[in-house]
Amino acid sequence: MLSKIMTALRGKANETGQAVVDSQALRILDQEIRDSEHHLKQSKTELARLMGQRQLNSNKADTLEGKISELEQSAEAALDKGEEALAVEVAERMVAMQEELDAERNIVSEYDASIENLRGAIRNTENQLRQLKQQVSVVKATESAQKAQSAVAARHSGQNSAMGSAMESLERIRERQQLNSAQMQAADQMAAEESGSSLDARLKAAGIGASDRKAEDVLARLKAKKNTPQA
Repeated sequence: MLSKIMTALRGKANETGQAVVDSQALRILDQEIRDSEHHLKQSKTELARLMGQRQLNSNKADTLEGKISELEQSAEAALDKGEEALAVEVAERMVAMQEELDAERNIVSEYDASIENLRGAIRNTENQLRQLKQQVSVVKATESAQKAQSAVAARHSGQNSAMGSAMESLERIRERQQLNSAQMQAADQMAAEESGSSLDARLKAAGIGASDRKAEDVLARLKAKKNTPQA
């Protein structure tokens, strides 16, 4: 059980960490680009150092080559004069210097290979950075557009919510008014029943009991009375 709890806690921590990374993705990406640019700058500094060192060794090799050429001329001159022992000594010096020259040429070749590799890496990094920056620009533009759309959607949602709330309030007012109207009608009906006017109205409608006298009825009665012979 404890193991499962620890596993759950680690999972929660990982989710939280991932959420933080997601929320700061653009900021992290910008920092990573700055880090890459810093490393690229360091690589260019190293390239300049290698090229400078390569030049120093190349110059040294050129100097040795020039000295070997001079010694060769000296050895030929010694032979011309019959100074064979001196010529041998010069030749030995030439051999030693030739070995040193070969070592310097090897070092220059190694520098050339390192410089070419580093140049290739720098070119690739520059291309990748350029493409990455272009893509980041698109991502940032999309992010801004989505934030704007989200804000509009949120406002629209708020407006719809407010409109819905207003409609609900209006409906509640109508229901309350209808209820009040029904209650007043019921009260009027109860009052009529208590006073008897409701019963009189029903009897009159049924033709029972007193009826309203009309002027025409009175006039007709008087005419009938006038036309009736007196006894």
